[in-house]
Amino acid sequence: MTLSRRFLLLAGLVATAPVSASAQPAPARAARAARPTSAEQPAKAQSPSAQPPSAPPAPTQAGAPSAPPAPPRPAVSRVVEALARTLTPMGQRAVVVAAPLVSDAAAPRAAQLTALLATQLAGRLGEGAQARPEPAALPAARAAAAGAPALVHLAAEIAAGKLRVTADVYPVPRTVWSRIRDAEPGPVAHGFAEAPVDAEVRAYLAQVPLVAALSVDRARNFESDVVALACGDVDADGAPEILSVSRRRVSLLRLAGGKAVPVLSRPWADLAGVHPTPLREPLGFATLVAREQGGDALPGFADVGLTDRARSLRLDGKLQVLAEMIGIALPDAGGTACTRVWGLHLSGALGACAAGDAPPASGSVGGQYDAFASARLLTPRGEPFAVWAGRERGALELRDSAGRRQVLPTAGAQIALGDLDQNGEPEILASLDVQNPLDDAVVVWTWPRPALQAARAAPGRTKDAVAPDDDKPREALRLPAPAGVHAVAVCPPDGPGRAPFVVATTDEIWVVR
Repeated sequence: MTLSRRFLLLAGLVATAPVSASAQPAPARAARAARPTSAEQPAKAQSPSAQPPSAPPAPTQAGAPSAPPAPPRPAVSRVVEALARTLTPMGQRAVVVAAPLVSDAAAPRAAQLTALLATQLAGRLGEGAQARPEPAALPAARAAAAGAPALVHLAAEIAAGKLRVTADVYPVPRTVWSRIRDAEPGPVAHGFAEAPVDAEVRAYLAQVPLVAALSVDRARNFESDVVALACGDVDADGAPEILSVSRRRVSLLRLAGGKAVPVLSRPWADLAGVHPTPLREPLGFATLVAREQGGDALPGFADVGLTDRARSLRLDGKLQVLAEMIGIALPDAGGTACTRVWGLHLSGALGACAAGDAPPASGSVGGQYDAFASARLLTPRGEPFAVWAGRERGALELRDSAGRRQVLPTAGAQIALGDLDQNGEPEILASLDVQNPLDDAVVVWTWPRPALQAARAAPGRTKDAVAPDDDKPREALRLPAPAGVHAVAVCPPDGPGRAPFVVATTDEIWVVR
């Protein structure tokens, strides 16, 4: 089922997609960041010699504390951990065999993936369990487990952007008479687990062509002042939602009949008070934070911030307020961190937004930015890394947790980060820095990571033609948006192709894949 159809079927009130979703700053109209009058700024901002605060803002003063969001872990680890918890102790000392992979994407290394699943699960089942690397259907698996106390048979499937694994525990007849009485006994334990496809799983599948024709589903929006978007599965129901933040309301959307329809919507007037000195053109952020425990997805939450409002908010899947937060909640490596707006820019130290939050992945914003984005991604080996992007004076500064830095000389004020082709290299999505909305577009750059070449040069895959010192972002896609780009966000993968992304224009919401 395509993403747009899943939105059409959404009846109510999300990552990895983890997964995970990144957040987008609101437009300063892709062309510019308009400068407010002095009356619109805090007193300190009017002093040229004033410096941004050196200490992060205080955490939330109201609302229930939330558990720290677990960072996205490799899909294989999440799946086998959940299965092991379900199957223990019935699966102890068992032989683990996986059936041939079923996949909606070409999988040239399918046997290696199923062997990895079987090996990882056997290791978690404890001493005495062992895995057979060759995939086998159930009759052959029973024969392979002869003499063992039990057989754990796995059925792995890749569909709609997810790795899904079913596990059944079968007793193995030990004597001739037991085989005569019941040669093929039924399962005595059953488990199921799933996780979004990530770069590690994608390494076993056919590569996704990043440079390919785009498909755009357009829906007329019910409001024209959207300033931020996020996309993900905030309520852990398996279907992604679109979170829209405008100057008037926060909404969860679905696409139906060519229209963007609010499934849930809360006016800002009911959520947070007005900021005493709002900017003329606001900065806004929306971050969907995924959580998981023991391999199982938990309901996440949405952190939203808008310079029109005195507080940022943490909302649940029904847009109920979980916490109020001082300052602006920015995306930070799969979670959020809070800072203050200083003059016209985001600058200074970052701090935990709410009680119980993990420490920020980055100690400071990193510059004086009028747009900011961050994401936590995975390499093909399942190793997590973080990426940040901030726009300063029209240039987009990029950095990651490995210490790499690059600069795009020009970019608009709507930016997002993600991994559209799930190959472990981040994509940067940005509007254009233009005065006329008719000239606007969404441009996608890919940021090569030469350090991943060895990981991706596995049997059956070709090594990327990237020089070890060539990690400059390269333009991959360009989508004209003559109505002007107001916000952009990357969604979790929902099929065998690229992960989709969503765009808000003046009067429409687009789902692009």
